[in-house]
Amino acid sequence: MSGSITRSMREIKGNLRSIIAPDLIMRLCESAGHVWRDRVLGPVETIHLFVAQVLHGNTSCAHVRQLGNFAFTASAYCEARKRLPVGVLRSLLRETGERVTEQGCRVGFWRGHRVVSVDGSTFSMSDTEELRALFHWARKRGVEFPVSRFVAMFDLITGALLDLVPASMRDHELHIVQWLHDLMRPGDVVVADRLYCTYAYLAQLVGNQLHAVIRVPTGSRRVDFRPHRRPARHKHGKGPQSIWIRRLGRHDQIVDWIKPIERPSWLTPQAWEALPDLLRVRELRYRLSRRGFRPREVTLVTTLLDPARYPKEAVAELYRLRWQVETNLRHLKTTMRMDILRCHTVDGIHRELAVFGIVYNAVRLVMVQAAELAGVAPDRISFVDVLRWMALGCPGREPPAFLINPVRSRSPAPRNVKRRHKNHTYLTRPRKPQRKLLVDLQLSLN
Repeated sequence: MSGSITRSMREIKGNLRSIIAPDLIMRLCESAGHVWRDRVLGPVETIHLFVAQVLHGNTSCAHVRQLGNFAFTASAYCEARKRLPVGVLRSLLRETGERVTEQGCRVGFWRGHRVVSVDGSTFSMSDTEELRALFHWARKRGVEFPVSRFVAMFDLITGALLDLVPASMRDHELHIVQWLHDLMRPGDVVVADRLYCTYAYLAQLVGNQLHAVIRVPTGSRRVDFRPHRRPARHKHGKGPQSIWIRRLGRHDQIVDWIKPIERPSWLTPQAWEALPDLLRVRELRYRLSRRGFRPREVTLVTTLLDPARYPKEAVAELYRLRWQVETNLRHLKTTMRMDILRCHTVDGIHRELAVFGIVYNAVRLVMVQAAELAGVAPDRISFVDVLRWMALGCPGREPPAFLINPVRSRSPAPRNVKRRHKNHTYLTRPRKPQRKLLVDLQLSLN
């Protein structure tokens, strides 16, 4: 058994050297000013072992000692991970994401634009004082654990993770996404859900020469497709907060959004003053019909104003792909077990998140290559199948015919748990006083 593990680890390392080249790691360490000694667990070996650890389900450091064919202890491996600069792993995450995008350049563009999508989620971590001070507690069934919100940016066509940023639960998601804008290029199309449908965020994207396709929350923002209708005189007045310009088709129009009076809390006063008073956008609405279900209407706002180059049907189809981001987050949190991180320090959490992203992009790179051979879209290749293949040390061999998922629609089934939990009470008090109560109880019984 140990021989097969060692052989698998050797093959995994051989494949990682082709995906995560040692020269790239050395170059990033030198540019970050990182100084290290010639030892068994150098930066290259430590990063490769870190990646193998996440590939095996984010296993313990003691298990990593058995995976590698080296003579080191679990504590030595932990110290080697602490020596890794966070900036090196973040840069490596961005490099692997760009490589996946370049590999899928044949299918990675929509009408000449790169499409990126941003969305947020959460993860929990160990209960330590350093993590509680930054990320704060979240109460769940009497147990308190630090919980962090993060925002991830994906390439929507290839599924590559370009970067992700963690922050406190008290930070607004639109404030966190500002740290990802430097990865966007002029001409990119940002696809997002209703949380991002604000005047300030759309104006920021237009100011950076970016485009957007965002769903409109009709409950809080009124969209009226009547020609020559009057806008509302003030924020709480009746009528839409926009000026009608011209009609492009049925439920398709060009309007000027009016700048609100109140500044959002996540934007600085200087940035708010720099935004224009009017923002020209395009509003469109379409209906989703499904047999056996009530039809639903979806309203979108976009900065793609040309109806000849960007027809209404094409924009609606592009927004339909946004659901892939939810699938990508599920792969990260559920399939790869990123929902609960193990590190006890803030820098350790940042390192762990970056390595999860590196492994995710390595799987996506294999998926893009397999999709080109099979002649299908990259998201049709089974993510779980490729992840298992890499964890078994098979990437050094000829890739097999991976599973190809059918084209699925969103399932209407309820999200319920079938298996019952263990009938144990939850830990709502410190462990030490409860142990003392058990000892006192045993002494009283004796």
